[in-house]
Amino acid sequence: MKTRLVLLMLAVGCGPSLPRATGEIPPIDTDEQIEEVVVDTTTTIEREDLGVAQLVEARSDSPIVTLRVVFDAGSAEDPEGHEGLARLAARLRVEGGAGERSYAELVRALYPMAGSIDASVSREQTAFVGRVHRDHLDAFYAIFREVLTRPRYDERDFERLLARAKSALSLELRGSDDETLGKELLHAMLYEEHPYGHPELGTERGLDALTRQDVLDFAARFHCGGRAVVGVAGAYPEGFADRVMEDLAGLDSDRCVGRRVLPEPATPGVRVWIADKSDAQSVAMSLGVPLDVTRDHPDYPALTLAAAWLGQHRTFAGWLMNEMRGKRGLNYGDYAYAEHFEQEGWSRFPAPHTARRQQYFSFWIRPVPREKAHFALRFAVKAFREQTRTGMTQADLDRIRTFIEGYFALYLQTESRALGFSVDDRYYDTADPWLEGLRAAWRELTVEQVNAALRRHVDPQNLQIALVASDAASFADQLASEVASPMRHAGATVPDDVRAMDEQVASYRLGIPRERMRVIPAVELFAR
Repeated sequence: MKTRLVLLMLAVGCGPSLPRATGEIPPIDTDEQIEEVVVDTTTTIEREDLGVAQLVEARSDSPIVTLRVVFDAGSAEDPEGHEGLARLAARLRVEGGAGERSYAELVRALYPMAGSIDASVSREQTAFVGRVHRDHLDAFYAIFREVLTRPRYDERDFERLLARAKSALSLELRGSDDETLGKELLHAMLYEEHPYGHPELGTERGLDALTRQDVLDFAARFHCGGRAVVGVAGAYPEGFADRVMEDLAGLDSDRCVGRRVLPEPATPGVRVWIADKSDAQSVAMSLGVPLDVTRDHPDYPALTLAAAWLGQHRTFAGWLMNEMRGKRGLNYGDYAYAEHFEQEGWSRFPAPHTARRQQYFSFWIRPVPREKAHFALRFAVKAFREQTRTGMTQADLDRIRTFIEGYFALYLQTESRALGFSVDDRYYDTADPWLEGLRAAWRELTVEQVNAALRRHVDPQNLQIALVASDAASFADQLASEVASPMRHAGATVPDDVRAMDEQVASYRLGIPRERMRVIPAVELFAR
């Protein structure tokens, strides 16, 4: 849906306003007390118009019927001081009972029909996904409809899910998942003082402030037909999709509002932030720059092709993967992305419903042993600066284009995934289906066009570097010192070209002064 801007005045009593959310990280060693959260309900917020509900159908002979109801409202709509509300509202809708059923009764009803109902929340989208065999569609849909239109939002389930969210933030994200923590830290840098700046999980302060009433208010404002795209796939009966659309109309209320207008990301220049985590066994690295290109932009195909050449996710097709892991054994994987990437489950493929109006170009350097981390970071920064400036050769283009032409087709290997990407096409309002348009554009691209797109949109002068490491202050000192960091190979024989590049990388100047580096205790990340 293309952007049409309006200015909406929010009246007192019509739900909390949404002043700009912040990913701000508190200063080190602060004793400042967290003040009581007060949500201003009179703030004027610029918003897009509400639009109308849309339908995407993918009828087939598949006996599995998939329903996807996707609202264009995610964690970017969290009110300031209530970060985590969008995600909790989605989880409580599917895990808080519906109609006359408690959550336990709902699970028992779904079990014999092998049906599933789940929810996901990204920065800009909330998706409710149901799947069942067509023989059980009527009974299943009766439950799915109640989840959408008559959620119970049980108080006990609210407390349970809130406790789970707090645990996921403190024990999982900050406690045991260094890679995801590094990615979220990169978001906080790229989107400082911006609605994208905090994790979907929320912040400690935000989760502590949430109430069940906040969930009810959020759902009334954002889980409504004017913000929805409905997808239906499989061998469903005639008239079923229309029935879903009619039921969805019952969600509309006079409190529904359109998407907030996003501020432009700040461009503070090159920075390094390091999350100091005493038990980190290695160093997780995420590097990125803001990007003014999304799927509806003419340069999007060129940038996706270039990212695949640099580092296709979990394959050896990419240059980074071959150089950093294949030739040097630095880590498990090294990848590049021309848009936000979220892996679906344990697959290597992107999940649907992570669409965004603002994107970023990034390198994900999976954790590297501390003794090789300085060299690895130098390698990644050097690659980011030089490869995005000089680009690929004709041979590079021919090779990667041949690979991705077939590989990207695997993204559509299930009807459910294909339906998800079709729903996302409505978000971007693209003329052609996502992968169909990409593959057609790739066949026509020249190497000069790809390299020009990289130079136009990927600016290393705005590079943000997020690290997770132990003894972070000393690591920052080491990075700023520009001391040589020679690569030590495990094998005795090293090819001459690899050794020559190693010597260049070992003395490569990052050129980032210590005052541009910030050390933050990991336990303080996303506390406020």
